[in-house]
Amino acid sequence: MKALAVYVGKKGVENYEHGLRAGVWGFKPDRTPEHPLVPGDWIVFGRGGDPRRPKEEWLERPLAELAFARITTALVHESAPEWPDEVRAGTTIYPKRLRFETPTRIQGPVKLTDGLIPIGVAMAIRNAGITNSGSVVPISTALGSGSGTPIELPQKPIETAILKATLPNAIIAVQALIEIENYIRSRGFNFGTKTLRAFFASLRAKPFVILAGNSGTGKSRLARLFAEAIGANADNGRFQMIPVRPDWNDGSDLLGYFDLNGDYRPGQLIATLLRANANLDKPFFVCLDEMNLARVEHYFSDFLSIIESRRRENGAVVTDAVLREEQMRQMKQDSLPDVVATILNTLRRERHRIGLLPNLFVVGTVNMDETTQPFSRKVLDRANTLEFNEIDLEEGLSEDGPETPVPPLDLRSDFLASEYTSLNDVPTEHRETAAKVASFLQSLNSSLALAGFEVGYRVRDEAIAFTIYALDAGMSREEAEENIVLQKVLPRVQGSSPRIETALLSLMKRLAGDEEVPDKEATDFTARLEQLRVRTDASPVLRKLAGMLLIFREEGFTSFWLA
Repeated sequence: MKALAVYVGKKGVENYEHGLRAGVWGFKPDRTPEHPLVPGDWIVFGRGGDPRRPKEEWLERPLAELAFARITTALVHESAPEWPDEVRAGTTIYPKRLRFETPTRIQGPVKLTDGLIPIGVAMAIRNAGITNSGSVVPISTALGSGSGTPIELPQKPIETAILKATLPNAIIAVQALIEIENYIRSRGFNFGTKTLRAFFASLRAKPFVILAGNSGTGKSRLARLFAEAIGANADNGRFQMIPVRPDWNDGSDLLGYFDLNGDYRPGQLIATLLRANANLDKPFFVCLDEMNLARVEHYFSDFLSIIESRRRENGAVVTDAVLREEQMRQMKQDSLPDVVATILNTLRRERHRIGLLPNLFVVGTVNMDETTQPFSRKVLDRANTLEFNEIDLEEGLSEDGPETPVPPLDLRSDFLASEYTSLNDVPTEHRETAAKVASFLQSLNSSLALAGFEVGYRVRDEAIAFTIYALDAGMSREEAEENIVLQKVLPRVQGSSPRIETALLSLMKRLAGDEEVPDKEATDFTARLEQLRVRTDASPVLRKLAGMLLIFREEGFTSFWLA
């Protein structure tokens, strides 16, 4: 038996009242509960309190109202406007709907520590308020039957799950990402639970992630706020923003160079690299802003090669050297902060070299327009690419702001540490997942081969690592596969050959599931592609494929970045 928790903010009360009277509740397509619900499960509404407060404060503050009811009809798609805001807008906003009967309403103040509902349901209401979606948790007894147990809060803050090293990785990741989303939303930005999960899993799979999209969509803001949310910021030297210049044509601006006097002049990345080496238990972030203003293959090639040298030795992930002993010995210190110069002198005495550290994460932001340089397949193969193009300007307008500032977490670097650099690193308990990912990619290669875009072992290994970490973060296997296609497969596909259209159509048929694929020979083929491209209830992969096919039809050329 399960309970679906829903948080009702101040601006949602009108819809809430209507929903209780009509016995119906609905969700936006991208906010649909991830776990299946059946008749006999429960829906629980909480109103009031402040879900953005820390967990222990949330439990201490009473709710203004609590309501719960038995679900009679599982989630189905309905198209008629139902709620007051839908009627006023003349459109359907919440098409995914379920029905319930005979709700019980308890007027506040309702103390969550009294045991009226299980503590898991109380925390699920908070999670729902943070993520602006429904949160499903298992329950053992019917609600309203004394199912909860009164709890006494300790004098000191509750130790959160994300700091308990003995808990399973999945619990640590899911709970941490909820708190990270809470921090980011409290700063006025909403990237969505699914995007944060994909970003987290991408960083763990490989410490180089590309955020792509139109200007102003929040790419660099995501990198900064995610880092801040786990304790890394510019003030403590653990977050660095490096604007890329169009005249960069080698790695000297980033990593450094030897001048004519034989002195090594450090590049912009070096200070953060040295700081990270001195604080291996803390995560460090570098954001290369607008990294494709210059040719990435020119100024970033050395770094890409070092990333590809990642391997496990004696239980640790190591790489080839970023800084050799000679470079550190000859390095000029006049451009380094005093604390970094001290670190450098210590390393000199130890006759040390530095590779790409496991606690350093590089995020590149890119705009795909006429002012920027295209990416080669070499670069795309070596990174996970997250695209930011779907914008909802009304997102967040109906949410309540936090009553108090949301503090950041202080997480160790092992929260994002990568454990797998190749298939050989994958332990027995994840071999079944690895086999399913490999089989999935092998099936895609049957379609990609029609245009010569097959993926290789590198993509396979990184897709396996991504999937393992994505499942830990709460992503479903289907969502993980969609992200693999969008992040690792389709960005490589571009060109004007008729074979590309054939390959894209083959991919669409292979990934369509129950969706009916438009017939290329039909007279309404283009019209149906246009409809599929804008359908909010269609999968992101099918919408992207429809866009790429439309561009090919119109321009005789297509690319992931144009669709």
